[in-house]
Amino acid sequence: MEDLFLKIKEKALDLGFSACGISACTSIEKITTNRFQKSIDNHIIADMQFLNRNKEKRFNPQLLFEPVKSIIVVLANYYQTYTFGESSFQIAKYALGKDYHIVIKDKLKELQRYIEQLEPNSQNRCFCDTAPVMEKYLASHCGLGWIGKNTLLITKTGSYHFIGTIFTSLNLPTEQNKENNSCSNCNLCEKACPNNALKNYQLDARKCYSYQSIENKKEINSNIKASNYIYGCDICQQVCPYNKNASPTTINEFLPKKNLQKMCTQDWINLTETEFHQLFEDSAIKRIGYAKFMNNILFAKQSK
Repeated sequence: MEDLFLKIKEKALDLGFSACGISACTSIEKITTNRFQKSIDNHIIADMQFLNRNKEKRFNPQLLFEPVKSIIVVLANYYQTYTFGESSFQIAKYALGKDYHIVIKDKLKELQRYIEQLEPNSQNRCFCDTAPVMEKYLASHCGLGWIGKNTLLITKTGSYHFIGTIFTSLNLPTEQNKENNSCSNCNLCEKACPNNALKNYQLDARKCYSYQSIENKKEINSNIKASNYIYGCDICQQVCPYNKNASPTTINEFLPKKNLQKMCTQDWINLTETEFHQLFEDSAIKRIGYAKFMNNILFAKQSK
């Protein structure tokens, strides 16, 4: 099985994933489930009630896919140095290119087909942010990084990574070189957050600008300090020392399209609904809708 894992890992890297590890299919540790439940009980998940559903499956992966014995975890680097030079507005790096759900799922499916060529009798299922999977926990559990004070998975090469998983019936060897939490006494992310949403390795979504500009279906809370971001937020990642080691992504689909690069401040302010759908045809941004996006722009103007 060691040879099989090496082949799977090599294929994952060939597909553009930046890292690949194996986690045993075990129930999530109690300290993690307790912290998750505390977030719900303290209402810091805001209106994201989907986090309160299917907790049994979230805490016990075997309930999500019964044949699973091992979980293959992959990372995809989406870091890029691009910023809107002619615009005072910004968009979170993860959303500049093609919808990551599509890109990662396609690559996971290709990796799954490769596994099933090697092991025709295996049973496999792919997940990428569309099911109750504790992806960051699994990634940290198999040594790909640690969950930092900004609540993101951090690696020695930064935090700009998407996470994908394949649940497999194969009994693969698990990784033993678990990364220690290396945030140490650093709290730059906590200090940098304009709304103090980060504390004690937890995120208060009610104060998080990324939540306010994406998941919040209502008006942005008037107590939130305006940001020049019009979708998402990268502030806590920008200040993370490990992101100084980040290398630009090799996955072209994550790069911004040319028509997006041409946008200036006034273009955003005057954006029509037709232009919105054309601009974000295959983007994760499209799902929040035109009205919400324009409200984000109006709110961001306050930061000037």
